[in-house]
Amino acid sequence: MKQDRGLLRRLFPRTAARFLALWLLFMLLLSWQNQSAQESRLEAAVDSAAAWNQENCQMVLEGDYDAAIKPAQLEQRLSAYASQYGAVAVFRLPAAGELGERRSQLTSGSFALPGTGVYSYYLRFDPVLTDQEHLELARRLRADRNLCTFYGTEGGLYDEADLAESDRVGWYGTVTGVLEGNVVYPQKLVYYYPEGPVTVLDTDSAFFDGKELTTLTFDLAQINSPLVDSPSGPELTLKLFREAEARIDRLIGGRAPDGSWAASGGGASVGGSATLGGMVFAQGTASRPLRMVFHELGFLYGATLAVALLQAYYTARAQARAVRRERDFTRAAAHELKTPLAVLRAHAEALKEDVDPAKRGEYLDVVLSESDRMAALASGLLDLSQLEQGETLAREPVELSGLVRGVFDRLSLPLERKGAKLKLALNESWTKGDRARLEMAVSNLASNALRHCPEGGGVAVTLAREGERIVLTVDNDGAPIPEADLAHIWEPFYRGDASRSRAAGGTGLGLAIVKAAAQAHGGGCSAANRPGGVIFRVWLPCLQKGE
Repeated sequence: MKQDRGLLRRLFPRTAARFLALWLLFMLLLSWQNQSAQESRLEAAVDSAAAWNQENCQMVLEGDYDAAIKPAQLEQRLSAYASQYGAVAVFRLPAAGELGERRSQLTSGSFALPGTGVYSYYLRFDPVLTDQEHLELARRLRADRNLCTFYGTEGGLYDEADLAESDRVGWYGTVTGVLEGNVVYPQKLVYYYPEGPVTVLDTDSAFFDGKELTTLTFDLAQINSPLVDSPSGPELTLKLFREAEARIDRLIGGRAPDGSWAASGGGASVGGSATLGGMVFAQGTASRPLRMVFHELGFLYGATLAVALLQAYYTARAQARAVRRERDFTRAAAHELKTPLAVLRAHAEALKEDVDPAKRGEYLDVVLSESDRMAALASGLLDLSQLEQGETLAREPVELSGLVRGVFDRLSLPLERKGAKLKLALNESWTKGDRARLEMAVSNLASNALRHCPEGGGVAVTLAREGERIVLTVDNDGAPIPEADLAHIWEPFYRGDASRSRAAGGTGLGLAIVKAAAQAHGGGCSAANRPGGVIFRVWLPCLQKGE
């Protein structure tokens, strides 16, 4: 209805604002808790990675390794932690004894010479590539994860049967670049497959200007980078990686004149121990707390927001309908009172005049009749209001067959005057409820049947148990109710078919009270046409054993 839509447009903004305020409060509390959990997880993960790095670096420093390869081994051990969304941790050895500074690599790798099966050569991309080239390489590797590892068969170490079905089998690979000991700074990296070569990297970096290039062949290779593995995506991971590096730079740049190191600051920390050959270990962490929180709760935010708005819409629509029903009810009640008030006023004014004494009694009868009608209307409104507002009902066992028989026996004489017949088929039935309210509901059904039963018609009343409920059926002859009106006859003051109007008496509240009473007792009601009459049904819960 247009009225409902207009009310909805006015009510929805206010209702939505209340729901959104409540939603925002809950989301803030949830986000605060989630942020604390994320920070704890990040701290634990970084501590675990740092412990792993320190242990491995100690093994290299104290192990019996060739001094020429120790720097590359140390950098290979300093992995970057980036598995948590919105966070990256990097590690560094600011002073690894005589080996100088060693740091986590943004992109690194290693490869094995044909037939050796040992990753004895290391790829260092960081001095070669710009940040943009790092991103381009990472995007390529993320698009084809098989390029992160290479398995070749030409060196004789593997054949296709040795590899998993998911591995991409190649022949061999080549890397061209600057060779320093066992470290290669790659200018070009190519994998050779049966279907043709794949160039993984080919850069014209100024790093190679004036330097001698060497080409090596391999049959095993791997490339590692947080830009490839991080769930944060390469762009954000790169920013976090650089921020974490900068934090370490600022921290270790504040070394005291006596040579001691600061403990921590700005998301970075430094520690040292003489037992590690003077190794000083540094770690730096950069994160986006809000991104960390929203990443895991993003779907929940969106879903609950949609639910909150949907709930606000349905609540506002229910409010609009309630307001419209209240207005309709008020208008109908006023209309019902208007007629008897007008009649009372007209007859009261007439009584003030010099009327025929013979008519005075007739006028007084009209006044009393209309007064009774107004009293019945007021009483019905009060009963309906109490039932709909959840009035506390007495809860006691009630035997319904005797109650129904008593109510309809009082109709036998009025029905006989209309030449109508009353037929009762009542089985003993027990329910739990308010006897007075149940009797009022049955009386309203009986009055409705009496008013609409035609001359010479009949009313059949049955009471029987159906499963876990008791069903009272009142079947009265008479004009059928138009199908469009059947769903509305339980509404207060509803005016439908003129042939079933309240001209014969009644307040227009009888069936509404029946419905309210049935629902208050946990039951319901319905009405249906049959040829030559109407069937009303009211059901109530059966009294269970032990109640």
